[in-house]
Amino acid sequence: MARAPIRATTIREDIEAAPKTKKTRLRKQAAQRSLLDIDADIVNMIKEQYETDLQWVTDSVLGQAAPQNRMAFEINAWEPVTPDMFGGVFDGMFTRKGHAGEINYEGLVLMHRPLELTIEAQAEERMARDGAMEAQRNMVMNGVIPGLSAGFESQHPTAIGKQTFRREIKAPMDIPRE
Repeated sequence: MARAPIRATTIREDIEAAPKTKKTRLRKQAAQRSLLDIDADIVNMIKEQYETDLQWVTDSVLGQAAPQNRMAFEINAWEPVTPDMFGGVFDGMFTRKGHAGEINYEGLVLMHRPLELTIEAQAEERMARDGAMEAQRNMVMNGVIPGLSAGFESQHPTAIGKQTFRREIKAPMDIPRE
């Protein structure tokens, strides 16, 4: 014995009767990259038009706030990005469309700062790195090597001709900033 359907209309008829709206995908090729990746065209547009750098910063770990980590970035001029900034390019990309607060995605907050400050910070890091390498070279070449016992002096006649210090970069490493 056949039963009568519970609903008078089927779900398919309800869907077909609904008005059609054009949908777009904001995250394409998501399987090949991280969900946090921002398209290079967007990053370049923001750098060129707004002279601003972007970075994801840890805001919480497993639901627990990490205020000290975020504060370390905020004291260096990083500020949170909201979806309405940069012509609304991020509206609906990491938060729901029309969201008014900062962009926070799985414990990470998208932050920005003037590009000139990032360039300044990179130069400072480069100087610190080069200074550390120079200090290591001086220790090897001038014999001030902590932890070596007597008899292992760099100025000993048997050591003078053997001292070398070679700084070699095997291949340039391109670090993406996207």
